[in-house]
Amino acid sequence: MWARAGLIRRRSSNCRRCYSLNIPDYHPKVRAIPFAFSPEAAITHVGPVAAAVTRSYSPSSIGEELGCLAASFIAKHLPAMGYKTIQPERTQALYYPSWCIDAEAEAKAWFSPNPDDPPEVVTVHFQHAELPGNGSELARVSLRDETITYKNTEPFVPALTNQHGSEILCLPFNISPLELLSRARATSFGVTKVDEDFRFDPRSLNLNLVAAYPILIPVYVLQYAPQGPYSRVTIVVEAHAQPGRYYVHFVNSPDLRKLPAQEYFGEEDTDFIAMGLSGSKCRFSPNIISPRSRPSASEDLCAWMSNFVEDRGAPQRLTSKQPIDMDDCRVREWTEEEILPVHEWMQLGRNLMRARGMIKTISTVNVDQIKVFEFPPRMNTDPKKIAAGLQGFFKAEEERLQKLEEARAARTPAWWRQWQDSQKTS
Repeated sequence: MWARAGLIRRRSSNCRRCYSLNIPDYHPKVRAIPFAFSPEAAITHVGPVAAAVTRSYSPSSIGEELGCLAASFIAKHLPAMGYKTIQPERTQALYYPSWCIDAEAEAKAWFSPNPDDPPEVVTVHFQHAELPGNGSELARVSLRDETITYKNTEPFVPALTNQHGSEILCLPFNISPLELLSRARATSFGVTKVDEDFRFDPRSLNLNLVAAYPILIPVYVLQYAPQGPYSRVTIVVEAHAQPGRYYVHFVNSPDLRKLPAQEYFGEEDTDFIAMGLSGSKCRFSPNIISPRSRPSASEDLCAWMSNFVEDRGAPQRLTSKQPIDMDDCRVREWTEEEILPVHEWMQLGRNLMRARGMIKTISTVNVDQIKVFEFPPRMNTDPKKIAAGLQGFFKAEEERLQKLEEARAARTPAWWRQWQDSQKTS
């Protein structure tokens, strides 16, 4: 468990003004989101839930536990009354490595349970997607919601390892999204099933463009020790904005009893339980832009990806076996200058797919079989003129498609061309 692996340290008054001794050698491309509030604010924010989930309901301690729960509730909602919230046994401010991904990918897919049906080429956009950057247990949860943008970040400097009077533990990057994509193609032995009617072939995966932005996300990790021989409780608090979402994690041990709260949540084993408000919809945000024959396909793909990353064995599977190559030209700094050209290129791609869909639809129309019904009727309607007008419309759409293709090719970022050229010579 990551809670036992040294990610949580006892708070010490001696380190409130010192820098972390083990700062990873972050690349200049790495940006960080400053902590928005103090550890005391995080502790107060989660206090009522922390007091509730750590209750043992033991007759010898029930009075004290109820008093702690009431005090924690009042401390959060009526701070002027001066009540003190429940305090964690340990507190650690933490910078968790993460990736923001912008990408356009293509793959062969099937939207039918019939194995004999021919595949379709599916084009999907990932914009502002969140992928984990470190193979700890925190890789299994989303720690950045959709409200966070590049405007909330700044270049990482050592001074950021001490904020709000707390020494911040900085984790290294050991998950590479670029390597994961290569591994998905290389290690797949067949078609992957998203659901009963949606399958795709990872071996056919092709990236038309991918930009990976490394960022550090601030969180507070709080560990609570219930009275008696019970499992400890870890609470992970997102700290990039005002106190909002957090996760409750029960740290089970063979020699400790489970808390009653675990039975209430229905958790058979240790896991993360989301609490509080969040702006997140889907951490991966896939958008299948072609074909559009199945409206729910994007949501189905998101659910499949979420289940894959949230699996208990995911952190180990995702962790890279080699150092992360931050000098790869596809790794970009999360700034406006880098993001806007990529988003413009992707928007042209969406326009291009719509135009291709229009051409595909109207190309099936037989002009000679078109019948025009007018109201009120006109005696001088010439069907040949109408057919000529439709043919002119078809030609105009084809010319528009060609211009979109030329515009998109011209807007391709130079660094992506550089990477494509490097693949031709390697």
